[in-house]
Amino acid sequence: MTRSDAGAVAGIGQRTGSAARGPVTRRRFIAAMGALGAASVLAACAAGEPGAQVAAAEGGFGGALGSSKPQRARERAVMGSTEATTVRVGLILGPPSMGLSRMLLAARAGETHNSFDVEIVGVDFAALAARFNQGDFDIVTLPSNIGAVLYNNADINTEVEVVSVGNLGVLYGVTTDPSVTTIADLAGRTVYSIGQNGTPEYTIATVLDGTGLSESVDMAYRATPFEVLNLLQNEPNAIAVLPQPFVELARTMVPGLTAPVDFTDEWDRMPTNTSKSQAVTTHTIVNRAFLEQHEAAVIEYLQLAGASVDFTLDNIQEAAAVQEELGTFLNNDVAAAAMPFCSLVNLTGEVMRDSLSGFLAAIHSQNPRSIGGALPGDDFYYLPPLGALDVDVRELTGGLAPAERRV
Repeated sequence: MTRSDAGAVAGIGQRTGSAARGPVTRRRFIAAMGALGAASVLAACAAGEPGAQVAAAEGGFGGALGSSKPQRARERAVMGSTEATTVRVGLILGPPSMGLSRMLLAARAGETHNSFDVEIVGVDFAALAARFNQGDFDIVTLPSNIGAVLYNNADINTEVEVVSVGNLGVLYGVTTDPSVTTIADLAGRTVYSIGQNGTPEYTIATVLDGTGLSESVDMAYRATPFEVLNLLQNEPNAIAVLPQPFVELARTMVPGLTAPVDFTDEWDRMPTNTSKSQAVTTHTIVNRAFLEQHEAAVIEYLQLAGASVDFTLDNIQEAAAVQEELGTFLNNDVAAAAMPFCSLVNLTGEVMRDSLSGFLAAIHSQNPRSIGGALPGDDFYYLPPLGALDVDVRELTGGLAPAERRV
């Protein structure tokens, strides 16, 4: 098991220090656009009804919810062929792909057993989900509620399973007010944020509920992170909740800005969190038909992703130095500052299931439509054969037919 798969997260803790406001250079503008785009991804489905963008792209919500089937046995051979194949991968710019540089370089150099054809599609997660449904990709990384929306949509062409979680929470409470040092200090204050009617709002609401602050904190949502940035610049001691990497960009523009409240940590500490759930920002899903035909290729993807995240956590500067080249982020310097605080992980198997299922249950309680109307069944969560992630993919024994896969 890799360190990232065991749930290790880089940089969880208090973010302090100050930054001087500098001129808006071309590189800073590009960084701002990248941070804004990444922030819009993390505010998934924030426009209109939750899930509406993806549902519209996929043909609307169907009458039936999901296609729950019995879960696979864990002690089994891998499904389908173990022969090398081409895997079409769709990624989003920003935190969902910033930890994968090692894997992307290996794939580019032809150093993997299977061939991974990777496309980074910018920040339009709804278009990526639609293309996944159209058959353009076998594996995609999307905001954490979108897999459930697809699973619950009876009209789509593609059955899905979630194979990993790539980012835990990336939301931080930021302020120039030195009196704010813990989440309890938000009581009686107005707090600005983005992502109303999306996963940021539901994450914040869950944490405030779980810490007994929901009645004493006035959440004021704005349409874009730049509106919140303007408030931080011009309103003395303003408080906001923003996602990485936009937090790091804001620190370059707001002197004395600190990040004393980590909503990922606060989620973990909630007295009401008894289900091993975690705040989850992104997950990776697979076309179920492809998984059943080429499970070994999916296993190699998970192995490569886990090793890449571990490398990134241990070598932030080296990993950040190739972000622009790979197209995973638009500014290497901002990436280097933000990556330790983007909760980069590669959660798989039961750890992934426990983390994500609890998160989906929490946001479902806030608004069922945020995940497509119903909690996914057990078959939504991919559990690989026991020990398969620790074996060289070339040594895996395949041939299990799809019809034999369930117990």
